Amino acid sequence: MRKILIALSGLYLVGTLSAQPAASVDDNHWRDFRRKLIWKGPLVKTLLSAGFNQVFNVPKEWDRGVEGYGKRVGNAVGQRAIKATVELTASHWTHEDLRYHRLGQGGFFRRVSHAAVGAFWVPRDNGNAASTLAVGRIAGAFTASMVSRAWMPPRVATFGAGMQAFAGNVGADVGLNIFTEFWPRKH
Repeated sequence: MRKILIALSGLYLVGTLSAQPAASVDDNHWRDFRRKLIWKGPLVKTLLSAGFNQVFNVPKEWDRGVEGYGKRVGNAVGQRAIKATVELTASHWTHEDLRYHRLGQGGFFRRVSHAAVGAFWVPRDNGNAASTLAVGRIAGAFTASMVSRAWMPPRVATFGAGMQAFAGNVGADVGLNIFTEFWPRKH
């Protein structure tokens, strides 16, 4: 029953997105959504995540064979799709610009703190100069972590394990911002 409810809520989210005319969703949101799902970056992240979990045999019920690796890749793809869908929906409604904006100058600790805060506090995309809480990013990480418990083995299909995955997702967002902050830019 739980899996049916989760699947129906996912269909509702997708239906909500597709029911809106394409012109009502800002092009930056759609571009960001596609970038989080289709491009080479998400593919590399998915394979690295699945490879990391394969090496450490997480969850151990999936074993270390080809089938286990396939389940881990499927898990990473599913979580990424759910996270991106929720982020797109929430950021569109709340006018959040979830792209990371580099500071690019200043001391090390100033840049690291800018990157860490940038995972939770983002500018608006509607011309308003004020920033806002990154509700889309937080909701996307939480939803992806909790919904993925539906296809996980029973040992890790718990709220506590979902919260651990949520913390890992948010930590990965912070880490990616820090990496982006210090990675040399193309000129």
